[in-house]
Amino acid sequence: MTYPQSRRSTPLPDRQPQRRPNRVQQAIVQAWRRTFTRGDMLTLFLVNALLWMPAFALNTADWADGLGTLYPVITISVLLSFLLARSYYSELLALVLSGIYGFATITIVYTLSLPGPFTIQGRLQELGDRLSRWAETVSNNGVGTDNLVFVIFLAVLFWFLAHNAIWQLIRLNRVWLAILPPGFVLITIIMSYSGNARLELFLLGFLLCALPLTIQVNIEAREYQWYRLRVKYPRNLRTNFLRLGTAMTIMAVLFGLALPIQDGNGYWDEIKEFLGNDPLAKINDLFARLFSSLEGPGIATADYYGGDRLDLTGPVQLSDREVMRIAVEGNTSDLRLYWRSTVFDTYQNGTWTHNRSVRAYKDSPGMSFNLGDYAGRRDLVQNVEMFISASSLIYAAPQPREMGLGVDAELNCVPEGGPECVRRNQEVDVAIIRARDPLREGDDYTVTSSISVASADELRPAGNIYPEWVTRTYLQGGGSISGELRSLTEQIISQSGAVTPYDKAKAVEQWLRANILYNEKIPTPPSNVDPIDWFIFDIREGYCNYYSSAMVMMLRSQGIPSRMAAGFAEGTYSPNDGSYLVRENDAHTWVEVFFPGFGWVEFEPTADELPLNRPGDVSFNSTFPTITPMPTSTPTSLPTNTLPPPQQNSPTPSPTPTQSPTLPPNVTPTVTPTLTPTPTLTPTFTPTATPIPPEPQATSLETDTGGGFWRVFLTILGIILATLLLIVLMVVFIIWWVEHRGLGGLNPVQKAYARLGIYGNWLGVGVHNRMTPEERRQVFVDEVPEGQHPITDITHLYIYDRFAPPAADHDAQREAEHVASNAWTKARVAFIREKLHRWLRRS
Repeated sequence: MTYPQSRRSTPLPDRQPQRRPNRVQQAIVQAWRRTFTRGDMLTLFLVNALLWMPAFALNTADWADGLGTLYPVITISVLLSFLLARSYYSELLALVLSGIYGFATITIVYTLSLPGPFTIQGRLQELGDRLSRWAETVSNNGVGTDNLVFVIFLAVLFWFLAHNAIWQLIRLNRVWLAILPPGFVLITIIMSYSGNARLELFLLGFLLCALPLTIQVNIEAREYQWYRLRVKYPRNLRTNFLRLGTAMTIMAVLFGLALPIQDGNGYWDEIKEFLGNDPLAKINDLFARLFSSLEGPGIATADYYGGDRLDLTGPVQLSDREVMRIAVEGNTSDLRLYWRSTVFDTYQNGTWTHNRSVRAYKDSPGMSFNLGDYAGRRDLVQNVEMFISASSLIYAAPQPREMGLGVDAELNCVPEGGPECVRRNQEVDVAIIRARDPLREGDDYTVTSSISVASADELRPAGNIYPEWVTRTYLQGGGSISGELRSLTEQIISQSGAVTPYDKAKAVEQWLRANILYNEKIPTPPSNVDPIDWFIFDIREGYCNYYSSAMVMMLRSQGIPSRMAAGFAEGTYSPNDGSYLVRENDAHTWVEVFFPGFGWVEFEPTADELPLNRPGDVSFNSTFPTITPMPTSTPTSLPTNTLPPPQQNSPTPSPTPTQSPTLPPNVTPTVTPTLTPTPTLTPTFTPTATPIPPEPQATSLETDTGGGFWRVFLTILGIILATLLLIVLMVVFIIWWVEHRGLGGLNPVQKAYARLGIYGNWLGVGVHNRMTPEERRQVFVDEVPEGQHPITDITHLYIYDRFAPPAADHDAQREAEHVASNAWTKARVAFIREKLHRWLRRS
């Protein structure tokens, strides 16, 4: 009989002895388990993605090269900050260590990212040299033009944003303090961008990271509480909540995109108006000075050339968005128009400024300026409709003299005097005019200007006897230009045969147009050379700011008063309604030259614009010296550059009445003045330091001066009261948030006892749920001796309320609640005083 084989007789497979991990592996595993808990990897991923969204937006805006280096900086900061948050270091020590790690990381990243075949030592030296040159430039009130410094500034910002986010989440469990700072940065980037890229998509990505992160952090907090209270919960609860929360987030975002969009221009206008206030405008000017060469369609501005300074910097890129439409009265087909906002009179180290001593303002329409009695001028009435938001600049044809709205003007009184010169209708020299109330999209205003219609034959005999107020301001810097630039100017004038100031100005204008190429993509000027010399002698190309600066300083070196005007070229003319459509890429600078008896007259040295010709003009191109203006005392020969063809998108100019006579190449032009010309004397200037002008004095042109005082007084009083009210509301909100949130349904005795625990946690007092009320009372009294009596009263009332039989006497219950409320008021003061004492002792 055959019996089945016993299982026990079946040979067992050979078992390999399990290898125990060595001590190194055990240490790594234990360190990992001590450092990372369940859910930490998801939190780190979401925080990293959250911080990458503003970096993505910056990289898309393309404000500077090298913005892609922000990504590794953010990721490294997230990881190192997580390790610091898991350590036992204090908040201050962790912040110091994070700063040290950040310095090392940023130095390594940007040393390796520098272009060129440098060694590590050479890269470090190059990085240090660029930072030191930038610091030296801006410390001397110069203009920072190195984009690398801007990128490093952003790297430092994002490093500490990452540190703050991780610290708030891991150590303090404050999710909103982690999310709001990078969200504010992202919104600022979107508001500052004026290009065509859809940066708002990164805001959606930010929300898709922020809301799941909020769910994740709150689930972790609840799981920890359940763990301490020994409450069982499903292990897949976290996963289910995250899935549900992510799905709801996506649905909410899609629903928001599907909703009809309300016109938010009003809100944006208020924000931009707030950002245009003086303190924030100064911060904006400081930022522009520190990082002046940012590229891209980039930082949006509603005011073009509206600041107190204009810097000669690197490349520019302007969009074609519409800025304004200007309708003029009368026939302007024979005129070349500009829309001026500002004039600059002082040049120093590549920076133009305008200095005025008087500020005149009027809230109602009708403010007028006495610009002097000059020949060869006519009035031009313009109606300007704005297409941009929250702009305060008044744009008008030069020279604006009567305003159809309330304005604020910076000016000088021609007869030196106080701020009453406008009221007395004395002659003034206006630099810039701003609207009293910011102009919003769709607003319009009327302005009357006194424009020059003088011909070349009228301007030639004007002479060179200038008023003192003109020479005092508009010859500044003429004696301090380089000898090479002065020599070139004299040679241009000499070989052109120009004798009168007008012909000298036309000769310099035509030489710049013929010998300098137009290019908006030039690099930033080096810091060790004057930008005008660099523009003329080295790079020999640039855009309108450089052309105008060069012409002004060249004319000033010959004793011809001139200044730089800024605003817009005339734009695109519409013959149907006689209006001009002005776009952002029409932003422009040009030159104004003063002629005795005729006032300020415009010149156009920029090669990209069509020539500004007047009846009687002579072409000097055939007599220009073909020289190379090298930085030597004796220029050497240079072939004349060819004028580039007009661009397709250049503004449509108004037709010129008559073309300038052009002489054959073999004929030397001669100037035949209508009157006996007076030879122009070229004075020799001694370089002098430009004095700092006094602060402008303000004057109002309103008839009710007392009302102005009370209006200012009430405005200041209103601001103070509003600030106090805001502080009170903030205090009330904080008290509600701390003392009432989550305590609904409790009676006053129970609320007072619960607040002891809330304020105890705020002080860092350690109490456990297993403690009896009496033990908790003793801990609080030991930590806050000043609050012994109210703490004891609240504890005893709570014990009676919690464990005693319900009281039949309602009056006794109300008395207990009243005593508990009064005791808590005293206990709150004691806790706050103890917290302040601890802060002072720590300091």
